[in-house]
Amino acid sequence: MATQPTVEELARRVADGLRGEFRSRLREELLRQPVEWLADELLARLPDDPTVPGPRPSREPRPAESDEDRSGRLHRIRSWQLDHAALDERVTRLTSWTRDRLEAEGLLRTPPPKGGPLIAPSHRSPAGEDLLREAKDLLYALLFGEPADGVVLDRVQRELLTLTLPRDKAHTVAFMLRAATEIGAVGTWQDPAGRANDERAPNLLFQIEYGEIADELVGRGIAACLRLVNDLEVNEQVLYGRMENVEESTLT
Repeated sequence: MATQPTVEELARRVADGLRGEFRSRLREELLRQPVEWLADELLARLPDDPTVPGPRPSREPRPAESDEDRSGRLHRIRSWQLDHAALDERVTRLTSWTRDRLEAEGLLRTPPPKGGPLIAPSHRSPAGEDLLREAKDLLYALLFGEPADGVVLDRVQRELLTLTLPRDKAHTVAFMLRAATEIGAVGTWQDPAGRANDERAPNLLFQIEYGEIADELVGRGIAACLRLVNDLEVNEQVLYGRMENVEESTLT
């Protein structure tokens, strides 16, 4: 008797299909371009010193969230009973935290400058650790939460979150990776002050579909969570994220 696949397995199948379609369509588009343009584009991506190879994407397996971590996350989310009112309160509270406030109130302790390495646990107080965990839990609930998980929201339309992260920092949101479409990307942002460029840095671009509610509070919550995760751990100068409608039809 065939075993019914899990939601995660179905999501991985869809993501694998989308990755294949993306590569196929990109190849078709590239083949239509002038050879001279392709040559110029490739040369522009070489390092200034051609004898020094540029950064190459890591081929290490993506770290997966353990079953124990996922179980603990779902237990915490269920205890919230996250309806619209509860979500509104959390989003308002999380939005009030800024990087300056985190440092001023001691949740961040002498962290590395923005654009530098990950912020290690040693630079966070216990309250900072709790706030980071809450932001990640809420992000999971908004992207994947269902009534069975204690997330009771009237989701009326489909949205697509597109998020760009440095490859070596993507493990900070490991719970997002199992349901994301992953596309390789190269950083192009340059810091005007010259301290933290991501030009030619290996990045990963993730795309995740989620359900939005009528007043777009889910999207505002996702933005608040991502900003806190960046301020407390990822530590990028700019964390690129975009949310957009997938289709006009309603969820059924």
